[in-house]
Amino acid sequence: MTRHRIRSQFLPLVVVGAALLSLPAHGAEPSSDDGSSAARIAELNEAGARFYSARSYRQAIEKFIEAYSIDHDPNLLFNIARCYEELGETAAAIEKYEAFIAAPGADADGRLRAEESLRALRGLEAAGTSADKETRPSEAAGTAEDGAGTESSTAGFLPWAALGGGIVVTGLGATFYALGASDHAEVTSAPGYGDPSTVHPMTEREATALVESGNTKKVVGAIGLGLGGALIATSVVLFVTGGKSAPARDATALRVTVDPGPRRLAVGLTGSF
Repeated sequence: MTRHRIRSQFLPLVVVGAALLSLPAHGAEPSSDDGSSAARIAELNEAGARFYSARSYRQAIEKFIEAYSIDHDPNLLFNIARCYEELGETAAAIEKYEAFIAAPGADADGRLRAEESLRALRGLEAAGTSADKETRPSEAAGTAEDGAGTESSTAGFLPWAALGGGIVVTGLGATFYALGASDHAEVTSAPGYGDPSTVHPMTEREATALVESGNTKKVVGAIGLGLGGALIATSVVLFVTGGKSAPARDATALRVTVDPGPRRLAVGLTGSF
C-alpha cells in the first residue's frame, strides 16, 4: 500500500514528559479513498495520544496498532514502544523500538530518542536478570534452613518420645511382674505350704498352673522393666547430647537373662548406653 502523509492540521504530540511522534505530512494531494484512510489514521493517532496523556496506555496501544494496520508508518511503532515502556513491559518496548529504528523513513530525531530508550531498557533488562540469579541461591539457602529447622525439631522431639515410651513400658513391666509375684504368693501363702503332713486345700495341678503363670508374667514384666529402663537411659543421653544420635558403638544394648523355677525367678539385666 502506498504510504500517504497526513497533513499537519493537528499539533505535534507531546505528553507527560515523553514525546510521541506525530505523523509526517506529504505534499501530494491524496485521492478520495486515500484521503479517507489518511483521515482515519489521523483520527486514530490523535485518539491514541489522548489516551497516552490520560495514562491509559493499553487503550493508546490499541489505537496506534489499528492505525499501523492501515498504513505502516514507523512513527506509530515509536508511539507503541513508548506506551509499552510506560507500562513497564521492557521486552515489548525493546522489540518495537528496534523495529522503529530498522524501518526505512523513521524520524531522525525519533531514532536518537529510541536508541537512548533502548540503552536504558537493556540496562534494566540486564539488571533484572542479575537480580533473578542472585535470588536463586537465597532461595536454596532458605530451603536448607527449612530442612535444618525440621531436623532440629525432630531432634528435640526424640528425647521426650524416648522418655515417655520408657515410662510407659516400665510401668507395664512392673505391673506384669507384680501380677506374677501375686500368683507365686498365692501358692506360697496357702495354708500348710511346706508342711508335708498337712492336707493342702489347693491341688498340685492348681499350684503348678499358678507357678507357671507367675513365671510367665514375671518374664514379661522383667523384659518390660529392662526395655523401659533402656528407653529412659536413652532419653537422658539424648537430652545431654541435644537430641543427636549416639555413635554405633555406643548404641543401646540390652540382654535379659531369666532363670524361672517353681518357687523363684532369677533375672539378670545387663546393658550399655
